[in-house]
Amino acid sequence: MNRPLRIAVKVQPAQDAAGRVTYHATLPMAVLFEKSIDPEQIELERIGLQEKYRLLVETLRRIRPTLKKRHALDSWLFGDAIVAFEQDTSETLLFVDHLTEHLARDIEYGKAMIDLCRRFRLRLPDQTQIDPTLPFDAYHRSGFDPQRATEFARRAQDNEHK
Repeated sequence: MNRPLRIAVKVQPAQDAAGRVTYHATLPMAVLFEKSIDPEQIELERIGLQEKYRLLVETLRRIRPTLKKRHALDSWLFGDAIVAFEQDTSETLLFVDHLTEHLARDIEYGKAMIDLCRRFRLRLPDQTQIDPTLPFDAYHRSGFDPQRATEFARRAQDNEHK
């Protein structure tokens, strides 16, 4: 069974004529010489990917300041935006190579935390599984298990009152 062709691109920040930050997807040189790939299709996909990536970065930048509060729901929403981007681009010709590294650079946030938020969302795909009163640490330290997170938070609270 043949897998559809997928081309990894790198995304670099740039500025448009008005001075706004945009993102430019760069293709591997070999793609430019490949006769079996329609250059117009590649250009349309490249422009679409750049726009989707720009919107992802804007969304994550809006959410990022709320992560300092360590609320589980904010971390889940952060991860949800990343997973939605990955799902949206999973069937496209182009995809962002090393997405976490690009995001860490563009939203100025640690790769480890980006990956944790993404894993949190993948482990608990339904937002209703998240107790908004629990801190993200309770979920993280319990392996993203909601029942264990509740118990972890309860024990931590009991220890504070001793």
